[in-house]
Amino acid sequence: MKNNTSMTIAFFGVGAVGVVMARVLFELCHKNSLEAPNFVFVVRSHARALAHFFRNPELLERSTFVEAEAFDAVFDAPDAYAQTVGACDVLVNASVPSFNLPIMKLALAYGAHYGDLASDIYTQALVETQRFAQQDHANAFEAKGLFGLINLGISPGVSNFLIGERIAHFHNLPYETRVKKISIQLLEEICSKELVFSWAPHVAIEEISFKPVYIKNHKTKTLTPFSKSKTYAFPYFQNSVEVYPVFQEEVISLAQSFPQVPEIRMHVGGNEVELMKNLYQLNLLSNRYCYGYQDSRISISSIIKDVIPKMKSPEVIEAYIRNKTIKHAHFCAVADLTLEVRYPNNPKKVTCTESVGVSFVDLTSLIKTPYSGATYISYPTGIGAGVLLFHALLHAQHHPLKGVLTTEALPPLFGPALCDAIKRELGIYKLNLFHAIAS
Repeated sequence: MKNNTSMTIAFFGVGAVGVVMARVLFELCHKNSLEAPNFVFVVRSHARALAHFFRNPELLERSTFVEAEAFDAVFDAPDAYAQTVGACDVLVNASVPSFNLPIMKLALAYGAHYGDLASDIYTQALVETQRFAQQDHANAFEAKGLFGLINLGISPGVSNFLIGERIAHFHNLPYETRVKKISIQLLEEICSKELVFSWAPHVAIEEISFKPVYIKNHKTKTLTPFSKSKTYAFPYFQNSVEVYPVFQEEVISLAQSFPQVPEIRMHVGGNEVELMKNLYQLNLLSNRYCYGYQDSRISISSIIKDVIPKMKSPEVIEAYIRNKTIKHAHFCAVADLTLEVRYPNNPKKVTCTESVGVSFVDLTSLIKTPYSGATYISYPTGIGAGVLLFHALLHAQHHPLKGVLTTEALPPLFGPALCDAIKRELGIYKLNLFHAIAS
């Protein structure tokens, strides 16, 4: 650590995920007999940021707020912030993916590690290159002995980590095991009396509107949104769900890390997705201009983004749970790995499916805890990102961990014992991990 006593973490932006991350880092330091971490939060408004620290006074005691009307002020004048942001061990982008690259450059200038939650993937350039923009800085981070963990969270993040661990394990089996297909299914289900978004609506609209990309025969292909759905039965969930093709970071990330896998697909389902499907099929996510309005350059999509309910504050989410406006919620990510096994004394190939995944169903149990007010998406995302980042920082103190890394690359670097400890830690934080094998 830079100050040789406690770790210091900077967050660019403050939201539900960032505060959950900070809280779990705070608790993990205490559990591991380390001095409590210090936090630096780069925010546009200190007053608005404080609303996210609902039930977290301990974090505020360890926090410094750097107020900047635009983050460019920090990016353009790094020397002016050397005493605050520059003193941090790791810089985390807890804001939108468009800030990934400038924050990475800042981390390199300050000699700090880096982490982010998502990539800017909804561009044709990324589909064609199959490469994340952050990876352009891989050599620079490696040369300085720093790491950049990209696409942290629950999915992408923990989902990739679990897949990476299983594929690393296959190399140690006494028989040849080939992964023929990786299929990831996500469930985002909330039962509430009012429309409550678990993620920024404009992000969900952008994700759903982009043509789903998948890998088949090692090549990228696209589908029309909401086409070729399938019915899927999620663990810990009573009913089968209709899931639809979607494009997320996992598709590109896993294709990079495991080029020997010929097919990679991803689907998502749940009532938030059904709402987006209805808007899409009613042509309400169109970018066509609405001629005849006072501003003839306004589009249908921009109107929807403007009028659709925004995310609620942590205090409102807690009130919704207490008065049963939100009855229950369920997040689940399952990766089905289709395997082809060849035994030494059997010429026939055996096909089976191995599934790994993570589920979170205990949203209502967070009431009056330091995590109260998180959503069923922000809580597992922040926990996953915080746990993975914490153990990466500890591991890097004694073992080389450098370059720009995706989470599926961590298991071979961490080793089985640390991977097991990470999975147990996730379980302690109410994330249910599961592993099943079916013929």
